[in-house]
Amino acid sequence: MRIPRPETSFEPIEEVLYGATAARALTAAMDLRLFERLEAGEMTAAALAGAVGAIPDRLEALLDLLAAKGVLAKSDQGYANTQAASEYLVPDKPMYQGRAMALNMHFFEPLEKNLAQAMCRADNARGEADTVWATDEIMEGMVGHAMGGPLFRITRLVTGLPGFFATRAMCDVGGNHGTFTMALLDENPNLSGVILDLPHVAPLSEKRCRERGYGDRITARSFDLRTDEIGDAEFDLAVASHVLYGVAEDLERGVGRIARALKSGGWLVSHHFAPGYRDPGLEACHELLTRLAGYPTHYLPREMLQGVMARHGFGDFVAEEPKHPLGGGLILAGRKGK
Repeated sequence: MRIPRPETSFEPIEEVLYGATAARALTAAMDLRLFERLEAGEMTAAALAGAVGAIPDRLEALLDLLAAKGVLAKSDQGYANTQAASEYLVPDKPMYQGRAMALNMHFFEPLEKNLAQAMCRADNARGEADTVWATDEIMEGMVGHAMGGPLFRITRLVTGLPGFFATRAMCDVGGNHGTFTMALLDENPNLSGVILDLPHVAPLSEKRCRERGYGDRITARSFDLRTDEIGDAEFDLAVASHVLYGVAEDLERGVGRIARALKSGGWLVSHHFAPGYRDPGLEACHELLTRLAGYPTHYLPREMLQGVMARHGFGDFVAEEPKHPLGGGLILAGRKGK
């Protein structure tokens, strides 16, 4: 028998296959509360295994994988949290991302069930995805994501815009948990806010803000950017964080609705993912999950969005690229002309 000789390496394909293992290792480590235990100090694999009731050699392999991925630090004395693990993976820390990661895992479900089938089966993915935004768990996951950098970045950029401290009325389009509105109201005591979100989301948004002491300054309205009008010249500021991608198929109309709701001189601030700033593989994975959830895309090129905004009378553009050390999306602000 003549043995065939391979012409290429199988390793790149194998790396794709094993990529899922690292994600599972990370979620398992969180389920076992390993990062919380390591926050107290470095520990050996045997000590950690004893603390969580794991089989030592299996846990050691999991810890080695997380160390190889840069999540943990490994030394001759054992394993320790990296600075990032300490900041983002330890419960009760201000920047804890566990809930945000759980949010992502919700959208991973089609991958777990039958991805090939999901490629071919017509369904109501968008309707099902929109439904989940009205749960406390998902809201807290989105807050965790915002706390990981976007909240700080957006608040800093918006408060630096000309005229911010004279602003009196803002709307948070698709504001959901209301954290962006609350943060901006903290910076401007004379500002009031309206959260615009889907009919089943808005009551929970208002309740969440009221429970945090903003009941007299924040209200919520039922609103769908795909179909509803906001009003005319009602607001000085509109914030839309990870919202405009949901109307990417008719961005002109969506931006137009927001433009009409702003007074002359008012600002529209969009926070969204733009292509070309993240690892291409990560970008592609994120886009696949977005399409599986029924949304047209999660990535809006800056040139496209800025062009649409310009056609609706916006100028004086201010942008902060997602190359910022805290990561996140592109922030693009435009001022409505008079």
